Amino acid sequence: MAIKSNSNSNSDIEIADVENYRGDKFQVFNHQILVMEALRKANEAGSHELRSGWFNEKMDSRGNVVTAYIEDTRKKFIECVKTSICVMTCDFDDEAKTFIESCENELEESRDELLKEQWDWYSGLPPKLKMMWNGKIIKPFFNVELGWFLKYIELEVECYREILKALHSLTKRLDFYQEEEFEA
Repeated sequence: MAIKSNSNSNSDIEIADVENYRGDKFQVFNHQILVMEALRKANEAGSHELRSGWFNEKMDSRGNVVTAYIEDTRKKFIECVKTSICVMTCDFDDEAKTFIESCENELEESRDELLKEQWDWYSGLPPKLKMMWNGKIIKPFFNVELGWFLKYIELEVECYREILKALHSLTKRLDFYQEEEFEA
């Protein structure tokens, strides 16, 4: 939103909303700005309470039930960090590449262990209880109603927090934090 002075002098000042500023069509692509924006979104997503998503049901004025999904902020954070990884892949040095790969490998191993625990629990159920869970437990997937899924999501969030720290360290090593000179 712009604010203009009512006087007609040559010293009129216009203050514009810089949040929605878009440069002209000749503005060049800037990788550092893209990295900064991706990391900013990841930081914002991780700085709120991380909770599971749910469906919120309300009645509208006609008596119809309106269902709206409230997003899972844990998954939002994870996806923001994954996007930051994609943006910064071309900047990875050996240290960052090794660390991120080891984190993702550890997470994959933990996922496999938790899925095996879930399957073993299901396999050990008596026939009547197994019938009740039939179709709800599929070998390569988590059942979101059981605790193994929650354990995995917590591990995944912590893993991507560590990766986000590594990405911030990488930007420091690459000297992305530059000082600008301003004239007074």
